[in-house]
Amino acid sequence: MSKKILRCSKCNSPYHFEKQRNWFGRNLLFFLPLRRYFCAKCLKDRYVLITREKLKGYQKV
Repeated sequence: MSKKILRCSKCNSPYHFEKQRNWFGRNLLFFLPLRRYFCAKCLKDRYVLITREKLKGYQKV
């Protein structure tokens, strides 16, 4: 069984890499399972609500 790939919600291309969250996300929204990804096609950072357990089902690009 192959693992899924996280895709951009706007253009449906795979995310290029995961970025670190900013100060606001780390210190004030620490209780949310937010991850910040960069889409190379849109040239935008997008936040994804995904837990570590669910993230294990996806492969890194």
